[in-house]
Amino acid sequence: MKKIIISTLVTTMLFGCTDPKGKTDGENKQTEVKQETEKKDFKVNFEDLNSMPNPIEMVDLIKSTGVEYDNTILNKPANTEKYNAEHKMALNVGVYSVDLGYANLHNKAQDAINYLDATKKMTDGLKVSQHFNFEEIKKIIQENNDLNKLLAVTLEGLEKMKQGLEDEKRSESVTLVVIGGWIESIYIAAQVAEKTEKQELKDKIADQKAVITLLIKMIEPNKSSSKHIEELYADLKKIEDAYKNISVDAKTTKEDFAKLNQTIKDVRNKVVS
Repeated sequence: MKKIIISTLVTTMLFGCTDPKGKTDGENKQTEVKQETEKKDFKVNFEDLNSMPNPIEMVDLIKSTGVEYDNTILNKPANTEKYNAEHKMALNVGVYSVDLGYANLHNKAQDAINYLDATKKMTDGLKVSQHFNFEEIKKIIQENNDLNKLLAVTLEGLEKMKQGLEDEKRSESVTLVVIGGWIESIYIAAQVAEKTEKQELKDKIADQKAVITLLIKMIEPNKSSSKHIEELYADLKKIEDAYKNISVDAKTTKEDFAKLNQTIKDVRNKVVS
């Protein structure tokens, strides 16, 4: 079975609360967004995209540390009102859906619903929400069923979304959703790592050094395609630079991790601003 973006978004696309056909006038107004014309020559190697790690692994590991759930580190659902450009919506589809996964894994039903709503608004803006069975997803969350069932329901929708974006030559949007999800998962991990000495979590963060190299590889050929891609590339390079002294061993100092954590936080806050 194809893994196109599923491996990265399987925990992130737990979308929506209402069928888009039943949206109110107010909801339609909220999703009237400025659509950017993407460069048709935006190139992405889907084999590289497929190899991105699954954010659920990071979020699940974070939960296993025993550090108390903290929704203050997540992106506020109200911030959806700020995202009216397509690249911002794509990045924050990834961000909000990871936040949703984090809340859901901690059995925080109301927060999960709030992040469900936020992610739904972003997918409406990207015009990809039609691919998901929103009512069933909402029901699973409300009934507090296990995550595996939730993932199974979204699998078909993810494939349809991927194919739809590819057919529309929106490879940039696919890539940005993946990047947004990765940034949010590593950001949450870095925030939690500051509160715990669990080596497994620090090792997982260190392992992401290979991921940032891959992201740079994917974005570099497209860095001149638009101003926002150029800025994102520069921000990813900052993270790559902060990873230089990071490794899965005792040689990594607290100062090295502190620098990395701050850099990740700065880049993530720019994504959600």
